[in-house]
Amino acid sequence: ILYPFRYNMIGKKYRANIMLGLVWITCAFLASLPLMGLGSSLSYYPGSWCFLNFVSLSTLDRVNSFIYSLIGLFILLTTFIFNLCVVITLCRNLATNKRISQKSRKKSDIFNVVFLLVLVLVFATCWTPLMIVIFGHAAALASDNGKLELFVVRLAVTNSIVDPWIYILFRKENIILITRKIGNFWGKISVSSSSVSNDVIPSSDARKQSFENTLSSARTLSTDDVTV
Repeated sequence: ILYPFRYNMIGKKYRANIMLGLVWITCAFLASLPLMGLGSSLSYYPGSWCFLNFVSLSTLDRVNSFIYSLIGLFILLTTFIFNLCVVITLCRNLATNKRISQKSRKKSDIFNVVFLLVLVLVFATCWTPLMIVIFGHAAALASDNGKLELFVVRLAVTNSIVDPWIYILFRKENIILITRKIGNFWGKISVSSSSVSNDVIPSSDARKQSFENTLSSARTLSTDDVTV
């Protein structure tokens, strides 16, 4: 988003493939640490899920928990910082850059800001509690194996369920459609309420005129009676 023209450089695809390969190799290495003897697995409360043993006090399990939690917190922090830089840059462009004069371009930047904010907030909300709990157990600040551990793992798993819906619901086309529908709905409600108020509740001038007409009719009738 910040440097779009740099992604058209020659050799960019090759470097991107190398980077993806390094990421996969690193993830496979970290995930296989228990298989190599560093750490173990444990069946947690209520006995329906298995995860790395971060409640154990053994040295190997604690080292594995420290590696997992610190790398997870580092990923969370870098993701937050990089996306925050993008959001700040886009907001600064919207406020100060005179070259962004087209309305469609401004709307596109606003959609990017909203999408990035929602994505980062959901990601951080789902994964930060698990990383903190694992780090707390590794640092011997906690020793339980109960409902808290079950809750933070469920919260972390929820991220993979919610993410696809974020990409679906927060597309620019969907946001435009939703805002248009909401605007039309509230417009119909305001029009109908104003028409009902005008028909059912007469104004003060109309009530005064009606009262004067009634008095005039009554005076006419009383004058006719006297004449007869």
